[in-house]
Amino acid sequence: MARVKQEDLSNFLYCASVLEERAYMVYKKLAEIVTLPLVNSMLLHIAYDSQKHSAIIRGVSESIAKTRNKSKACRKEHFLDDAWSTIDSLVREYAKNDERTQEEKLLSLLKTLDFLESSLGEEYYMLVQMKTLQYMTKQIRENYDVDLEDLKSTFEGIIQDEEKHAELLSKIKKILAPKENKAKDNTPEVRYTNPDAWTRPIPDSVYENAR
Repeated sequence: MARVKQEDLSNFLYCASVLEERAYMVYKKLAEIVTLPLVNSMLLHIAYDSQKHSAIIRGVSESIAKTRNKSKACRKEHFLDDAWSTIDSLVREYAKNDERTQEEKLLSLLKTLDFLESSLGEEYYMLVQMKTLQYMTKQIRENYDVDLEDLKSTFEGIIQDEEKHAELLSKIKKILAPKENKAKDNTPEVRYTNPDAWTRPIPDSVYENAR
């Protein structure tokens, strides 16, 4: 079994919680400016799921070790690089001052939002698949009556939420897209069930002698 650095694992989870909180704020802001009630409700659904994920993951992080990380350090330590870059891209794109309506702007952001959800789901999937979860359970069990299945089901629930978010984003696209572009989307649905489908592990800094 890989020797996991307790502080690094806690920091990784802390950074994931900060990222989920930023995702919550992005979706909340988008919901506030969209006038279509159904789209608004779907964005709020994703926003509050992200806020929930942030709270859960932060709790797991603090149960393993007290992190000294600050949110700025997450980028420096290269935790969740793809997801951080995607969040930054979303903020920059939304901030552009152009003549598009809010719905048109949201439509242009949907692909990036979908990539964000996919990136987060991938990271949590890798966490569940690796022996890291066993180590996390061992650390938390010192203070709480938590077993491996409890912790595994918690992260699997978050993964299912990420899949649901992708479905909601697809529905929003159909609502916002012009009629001529509303042909059925035949893109295959991604499920986090095949370990070989993902190639980006959690950063090496989280592990010692992982191979």
